[in-house]
Amino acid sequence: MNTKRRSSAAFTLVELLVVIAIIGILVALLLPAIQAAREAARRSQCMNNLRQLGVAMLNFEGSNKGLPPMALNWSNKEMNDRYKNAAGLPAGAGWYDDHGWYIPLMPYIEEAGLAGLVNPDKAFSDVSNLAARQQFLPIHSCPSDIGLQRNEWADSNWARVRSNYVVNAGNTVYGQHKLGTCPGTFPACIEFGGAPFVPSKVGKLSRITDGTANTLMMSEVLVLPETAGWGGPYSDAQTALGGQVFTGFHTPNAQGAENADALARQGEWWTGRPDVQAGWLAQGLPVAADGDPADPVSVSSREVPPAALVNSNFHKQQHIAARSKHPGGVNASRCDGSVDFVSDSIDRYVWNAMTTAAGNEVISQ
Repeated sequence: MNTKRRSSAAFTLVELLVVIAIIGILVALLLPAIQAAREAARRSQCMNNLRQLGVAMLNFEGSNKGLPPMALNWSNKEMNDRYKNAAGLPAGAGWYDDHGWYIPLMPYIEEAGLAGLVNPDKAFSDVSNLAARQQFLPIHSCPSDIGLQRNEWADSNWARVRSNYVVNAGNTVYGQHKLGTCPGTFPACIEFGGAPFVPSKVGKLSRITDGTANTLMMSEVLVLPETAGWGGPYSDAQTALGGQVFTGFHTPNAQGAENADALARQGEWWTGRPDVQAGWLAQGLPVAADGDPADPVSVSSREVPPAALVNSNFHKQQHIAARSKHPGGVNASRCDGSVDFVSDSIDRYVWNAMTTAAGNEVISQ
């Protein structure tokens, strides 16, 4: 019987190498598109978080006739009076260690259980409020960033969570007053134009005379990586240290030494702390010319309201810019509940005007 040898159907080595090369080229071409699609999805989720927080803010406003205070107290006297002359306050606690807008918003984002963990007769930094301070809430995390981070986790008085979203404290500094030589022209003189969030009381929407659609409510900051000890006020949205707000002093994601965020008490958390410095640089946060975060704005008592100097310890002279991991800009919500993606290239005057509530600026379109 005659038999015929079957011809081989296998690929040659050259053919395999050609196929692999083609696949590699296709992957290289498709990968940027895939990454862009993933970032678009993350940015969309971030916008949705801000939208939900914005709706919660407006629901709070409807129930309480104003937006929650950015700082429950604005002086140690206010704090001591509220908690019966410091009874039960942790040693060294000040007004900046107490509540900001974070906990009051909880019932309006379906977290009434977390709000129930808070003892209203004690400062937020009291040990009785530890469980509330250590809760991780995904709505406060932008998926493009490194995620929620633990802060001073081993200390029952100070342990809390760093997060991404902060409220608008106006167009100058946390102390909400004018900057520079005034009267004058922008930016040598920056007159404070009001803000939707204010200290010690609710912020009434009726005082947003610039219009709720023209005034920012919330935006993003980057989250600092975990540190064993205090790593500074940046991205600390739970308390009133100043990290719970942003201001319009610098434009979004502004880089360079001249655009560094100004933060108080650096000797306590930056000097000699390579863990903090490494995390700061890893997040791409700009530092001043001396390699540290910028110093808080220097002021004299003649230039600012007295309340912006009382018990300040430079907290009220801080300014923090909106920052994100989204290429080209940040997500920001407005006081009418809408959310936009704002380009890093936005004009400084326009951005500053968007952070005022009653600045009456004239902006040409």
